[in-house]
Amino acid sequence: MELNALPPARVVDPEDRHRPRYHFTAPRGWLNDPNGVIHDGARWHLYYQHNPAAPRWGDIHWGHATSRDLVHWQDEPVALAPTPDSPDQDGCFSGCTAVVEGVPTLYYTGYTPERQVQCAATSTDWQHWHKHPERTLTTPPRGVGATDFRDPYVFRHDGTWYMVVGGSIRSERGLVLLYSSDDGIAWRYLHPLHTAADLTQGVLWECPNFFPLHGKWVLTVSVWPNLAARWFVGRFEDERFVPEAEGLLDVDGGAFAHLAAPAPDGRMLQWAWLCEQRAQERIDPHGWAGALTVPRELLIDVQGRLGQRPVAELAALRGAPVPVTETGAMRGERLRFAGRCLDVEATFTLRDRLKVGLTLLATPGGSAAEREATRVFFWPDARRLVIERAGSSTDPTMRRQDLWAHLEVPDGTPLHLRVLLDHSVLEVYANDQVCLSTRIYPASAASVAASAWVDGQADVALRAWTMGDCHAGTA
Repeated sequence: MELNALPPARVVDPEDRHRPRYHFTAPRGWLNDPNGVIHDGARWHLYYQHNPAAPRWGDIHWGHATSRDLVHWQDEPVALAPTPDSPDQDGCFSGCTAVVEGVPTLYYTGYTPERQVQCAATSTDWQHWHKHPERTLTTPPRGVGATDFRDPYVFRHDGTWYMVVGGSIRSERGLVLLYSSDDGIAWRYLHPLHTAADLTQGVLWECPNFFPLHGKWVLTVSVWPNLAARWFVGRFEDERFVPEAEGLLDVDGGAFAHLAAPAPDGRMLQWAWLCEQRAQERIDPHGWAGALTVPRELLIDVQGRLGQRPVAELAALRGAPVPVTETGAMRGERLRFAGRCLDVEATFTLRDRLKVGLTLLATPGGSAAEREATRVFFWPDARRLVIERAGSSTDPTMRRQDLWAHLEVPDGTPLHLRVLLDHSVLEVYANDQVCLSTRIYPASAASVAASAWVDGQADVALRAWTMGDCHAGTA
């Protein structure tokens, strides 16, 4: 396929209430995994899984966007397209980017229904890519099926290039495979880097990332099919990974296919795919599907656990402060505000063990059958952070199951929620420890009311801002 010399035109329907404004979306068509995020010394490059022809999965290319500040993104021409009669003829699947001897190099999975292989392409300008069929890694290790072998992530450590690849052992347990190379071109298989302890950790691990962070090594994997994303923190010694702690990065696949990339200032940043959770007939009329999380900064806390928070640069998109009304209530609704494109910071100082939280995208009136609302709350006794979506939409075709994550807040420690609401996107960060990510689709244009509430006794402080558009347009 001949790639376009100009960026694709971004088509935005002003009547589309569900399209995010400050979370990245493709100009049109389908978007899934973030790929090959890298900083070239002057700007960020964000590549992503993309079907430019339709808002549904298939004929996967690599889309491309750039940014100088992590929050305003410029659409660029499509970077990779499938090549007929080649190992990637049915799709250029997920991968990464590295600079090898000064040469930008993409590593990605070439897809056909019969097998998956690891491919390479190089560039001199980050825009036009030359594929190298002679570098293709074609054969997985014994026990790993030809269609359970994907998503290379490449890094350099102590003078050696390493590649991790996701897979499954006998289609029973997920694992990550470790390869090494002297030149970033010819690869030799070493051994499994890490394998799922049992079936509860998934039969297939996709999109592995492996990187150093604050004196430790971090492995993240996405559990197929869209079940969760897991993290492991430990040591990398003698080309072996020794995990010391583990947990969930995102629950239930609401955010999936995480990709980490180092920033020039030493931070480790990460993006993930926010999949659609609505019927295809609701997607097709608007011509787009899929969004990415905001860039997240990864952290390791004093207990050795992986944490996360939105990058500080996101504050540049904040506009006018949102008016907040105090109700004067002792319990129940304490503060009221409104909006569907917001950045909210709420702090709860707990006086008991009862629930505290926020209500978002609520209908201000109407009958019970017409009312919509999404609740975000912390339940101290259960140590649960919850997004309650059962009443989020009156449209029965929308997915509305609840999400929850384990969250420990020691006595005397305030609960700080950072809530990013962007039309159909909702990301909730709690105390830099956990994040819940999902999609919500209110049917009514009037569903914009919001409030902070407590079931018992708690002090509440809240600030909110309207948010701008992250898309800078096309070149």
